[in-house]
Amino acid sequence: MRLLLQSSRRFFRQHPGQLFLALAGMAAGVAVMTGVALMRDVLVDSLDGASRALVGSNSVRVSAAHGPLDERVYAELARADGAPPLTPVLRQRVRFDDSTLELLGIDPFSGDGRGLLPPALLSQLLGSGPVAAAGPATLERLGKSPGDTLALRLGERTLEIELTEALPPRPGLDDRLLMDIATLQALVDRRGELSWIDAPAGARDWLERQLPESIELSDADERRASAASLTQGMRANLTAMGLISLAVGLFVIFSVLSFLLVQRRRSLAMLRAVGVTHGRITALLLAETLVLAGIGALAGLVLGTLLADRLVDMVRTPVLELYGLLTSAGVQPTLGLYALIAAIAVAAAQLAVTGLLREARRIPPGRVLRQPATPDPHPLRRLATAAALLGLAAVGVATSSGLPGAFAALFLALGGFALLAPWLGVLLLGTLRRIAPRRLPARALALLLAGEKRIRPALAALSLALALAAGLAMMVLGFRAAVDDWIDRLLRADSYVTASQGGLEPATVERVGALPGIETISSARRVRIDDGRDLIAYDLPPRAWAGFEWLAGDAEAAFEAFRAGEAVVVSEPLARRHGLAVGETISLATPEGALERPVAAIYRDYASERGSIAIDAALYREAFDDARRDSLGLYYDATVDEAALARRLQSIDSDLQLTRRESVRETTLAVFDRTFRISWALAALVAIIAVIALVSALLALGLERRRDYATLRALGLTRGGLHALVVCQTGGLALAAALVAVPLSVAIHLGLSLVIQPRAFGWSLPLSWPLTPVAVMLPLALVCGLLAGLYPAWRIGRRDPAPELKGE
Repeated sequence: MRLLLQSSRRFFRQHPGQLFLALAGMAAGVAVMTGVALMRDVLVDSLDGASRALVGSNSVRVSAAHGPLDERVYAELARADGAPPLTPVLRQRVRFDDSTLELLGIDPFSGDGRGLLPPALLSQLLGSGPVAAAGPATLERLGKSPGDTLALRLGERTLEIELTEALPPRPGLDDRLLMDIATLQALVDRRGELSWIDAPAGARDWLERQLPESIELSDADERRASAASLTQGMRANLTAMGLISLAVGLFVIFSVLSFLLVQRRRSLAMLRAVGVTHGRITALLLAETLVLAGIGALAGLVLGTLLADRLVDMVRTPVLELYGLLTSAGVQPTLGLYALIAAIAVAAAQLAVTGLLREARRIPPGRVLRQPATPDPHPLRRLATAAALLGLAAVGVATSSGLPGAFAALFLALGGFALLAPWLGVLLLGTLRRIAPRRLPARALALLLAGEKRIRPALAALSLALALAAGLAMMVLGFRAAVDDWIDRLLRADSYVTASQGGLEPATVERVGALPGIETISSARRVRIDDGRDLIAYDLPPRAWAGFEWLAGDAEAAFEAFRAGEAVVVSEPLARRHGLAVGETISLATPEGALERPVAAIYRDYASERGSIAIDAALYREAFDDARRDSLGLYYDATVDEAALARRLQSIDSDLQLTRRESVRETTLAVFDRTFRISWALAALVAIIAVIALVSALLALGLERRRDYATLRALGLTRGGLHALVVCQTGGLALAAALVAVPLSVAIHLGLSLVIQPRAFGWSLPLSWPLTPVAVMLPLALVCGLLAGLYPAWRIGRRDPAPELKGE
């Protein structure tokens, strides 16, 4: 056994580049898995970050069903017999440059506040003037130091706050500034308001006895579940990307380890010649795989943690814009998560070398320079297995309506394609060889096909990666076109009026509607009702109603019933999640009791994956006693002077903001583009992993066919000609993989658009065929393949051909 271990150490010491390539392939796949897993946890924890930092991980939150909480609730609870420690919190979001911050106001003398802040910092927060404290990481991102003045924007107002000493580092306080609650209430004109009250977990029973039914209670698990439900769609997309990355990574592992086996065939043959048994060689290879996978997994965990920090930075703004959640600036890994990912990586590596172990057992004793080319021994079995996997995927899509079933079907389909891709790629390479010029390109492809066993994993990995990138791009472009069309249909007003904070009071609405140049107005008011569903109260003139795209129900009949308060309409995501159809009855919890109305129609909506119920505003105001509006749509007549209109709005209320229709559209599409930046980043990482597979496969092929290359050199092929031959091989391999990827990219686009998106987000996408990504993929893959061949060409061309021609 000592001889085997010495052989292993000597091999890796003499081939550090190959050792690095093997570790890089493993680390890349593990890094993507780790980054996605850590970021999923950040999204789930984002709703509760501030509470965990202020009062611990097991707190009960007291909040109003919708809107702010009256400060008198806290006063009454604090004076009641047996009152637990209570921490009142006021939250106000503000802007600094292009980032969003949260001002958190707490009472340092209530609850556990005195343990949160050092005494010196406590005295500074209670001093005169607006003073705030931030953590070291937040100060670094802001480019500020204690003592600096921070200018923050709240609507049209500018708030100047002095920064005091840094808070103790706490991840839950990233991008949050801590202030005295009374100071913050006065600063942002929210006197008498609270956002929530935190209490210890054991106080829930006491609070339930003290609070009226209109006040909500939620513990940490409920808030995590709420955040998980809120971000389900985004996390589903991330999961799909992470699992597809793992699928590509498995081919990388196989390709790299296959490369190592090619390099060691001679030494393994010599070990067999001196009496080493098959069992011991198998044990040696398994042990080496275990060590390589373990070290690569550790490196991948480190890289994945760094990657997760970058991914969190990319999604912070979209998550805030889409879900109203401020995520922490960093990730918080756990040993349990690391152990699980490392175990999966090691198990996958051991699984990947199963075929290679069989190949190692077939190495005969003695010196072996090359292995004769062998065709696929079981082509019919491979095709039958692929057809079975694709059939199971089709059955899964047809019979399952849930997201897990959709994911299972997706990966069954990818598994079937992974079996077909090498076979299709070899056929395409044969076709390219026949149509290529007779001299160098045809000869290069002939040599490539002679080692088809080595290029199969690379063909599968490259095809999957290219298809993923192109299919994802097709889905995003199709989705963007659908959102663009939806916005154009929905935005019927000429401009929109909102308030920088709070809602629009009835008197303000009446004065705006009476301004010169306004033909009519529409209004919207969105609230979260007690059961967690979103309710939108609309004042809709016929022009606004025409902007909805109806998926079910008669538009004219629904409009009459809606305007009369006799029915409601619901968005497609809500109808999908709750299994609603036209004619079914919805019950709404109001302060006066349950309000039941039938569903008159279902409309397309990409604004919220939770979905919403639309109700006539007059009925809403009567049932909920809430006359405020969130926004107004202004419809101009021919006499309007928009500049004068903006000045008149400012004279009515300086907090009113006028936004043109085009600006709303541009802002919405900008949010969409920011949301999908992470998808582009992960697709690029998958492509990098595939390039590693390509390079390793070509190096393995070069080593296995080195005597052929030496013969060509002896027959007069120059070193430059050999470089050109190898580069032609890489270009041909990449082009074949890209051609194989074309139908799969279309299938991935259709699967994501028609299967995954409706189940993850609840909305459907119109069928579209944006073929630009496919048209770009083919030349780009060819260029990348040619570039990827430069290193293998240099590596192969620098060898002296004479030793390779001496025979065995």
